[in-house]
Amino acid sequence: MGKFWRIICYIAVAVVSFAGVYALRSGDNGPDAESFRNSKEQPKFCEEAEPLDFSKSAELSAHRRAHLLEDLGELAPDDIAGEFNRLISWYEHPSEAEQDRFRQATVRVGEFIERSCDGINLGGIRT
Repeated sequence: MGKFWRIICYIAVAVVSFAGVYALRSGDNGPDAESFRNSKEQPKFCEEAEPLDFSKSAELSAHRRAHLLEDLGELAPDDIAGEFNRLISWYEHPSEAEQDRFRQATVRVGEFIERSCDGINLGGIRT
């Protein structure tokens, strides 16, 4: 009976994880990238984001990546800026306890960048 409940728990965790990722990817609870595309900050934001492109990101050090995220967070709309701050904080002080929140922030930030900037493709992000 113990093995049965353990399997049920694993399935429940998988379902909750899937629901969380689906909610993050649905776009209903995230920033409006289409509105941002028409803002005055968008060109500078996309110019700053270019080094994060998959074809160029291998050249980035973790230190430079953190500074890029900091700069992008200052240019980003308020409803996503907190996610940039969460990434910066995790880069400065990685924590296993915060790893899930870091991953969620990574997906939200990555999707926002890809939807906001034509021609930027981030590894592991599907938009």
